[in-house]
Amino acid sequence: MIDFSIDGYLKTNLDTAKKVIKKDWDMVFLYDGYEGSGKSVKAQQDAFYCDPSFCIERIAFTPKEFRDAIQIAEPYQAVVYDEAYTGLSSRATMTNVNRALVQMLAEIRQKNLFVFVVMPTFFDLDKYVALWRSRALIHVYTKDFQRGFFAFYNIDLKKSLYINGKKFYSYAKPRPNFIGRFTNHYVVDEKEYRNKKRNSLVNREQKNIQAEQEKELQDLLFERIMVLDEKHPHTIRMEILGLPQSTYFYKLKQWKEKQDN
Repeated sequence: MIDFSIDGYLKTNLDTAKKVIKKDWDMVFLYDGYEGSGKSVKAQQDAFYCDPSFCIERIAFTPKEFRDAIQIAEPYQAVVYDEAYTGLSSRATMTNVNRALVQMLAEIRQKNLFVFVVMPTFFDLDKYVALWRSRALIHVYTKDFQRGFFAFYNIDLKKSLYINGKKFYSYAKPRPNFIGRFTNHYVVDEKEYRNKKRNSLVNREQKNIQAEQEKELQDLLFERIMVLDEKHPHTIRMEILGLPQSTYFYKLKQWKEKQDN
């Protein structure tokens, strides 16, 4: 038996969501906070409360995993789209997260799913998802390095927070609807979860390294062709490089600016 408690005010809101979703709605909830604050644990707890069949197979760390989880989910089940991005590449990865969310919203709606999205800050989320398609924001935070605190913003306060706080990534105003506590209790096997997340991060980094190497090779080839193959027209150079016209002329502009400097 999985034993954990849900804060009273939050429980009331989740109970309402469990009733309303049966009236042909979906429920998208956002969870954010500093790395290590416990937001993933909190999202999983709430997912399990809304859907007792929730399992690690419906925790996704990449856009592809998220699409797959949505497609296999049955009506009224929960899917957690967990953060799998840190460091310098996090903002670029957030673009992919946003794209996957927007692409899957129709199916989420059609299946009447609970979706719990975990990220560093909701200010980087697509405006349509952040303001209009999500029901609430749960901001997870720490006090004196103690975990287990969260602030709840309903759909109206969430919009106000996004508008007031986005410029400086500030959660100062408005005040949340309520604050609450939670315990560090995993509803899935913690070791299995950590291994799945670690493998996802390793695979992502390997793909990033490969993409960076391919870009460096393409840039080197571009420079060589520009210097050694001046007699051929641009159309031939584009064909040799395998670049679309827009990319070719963008790189050509960058190359010329580099030569001038």
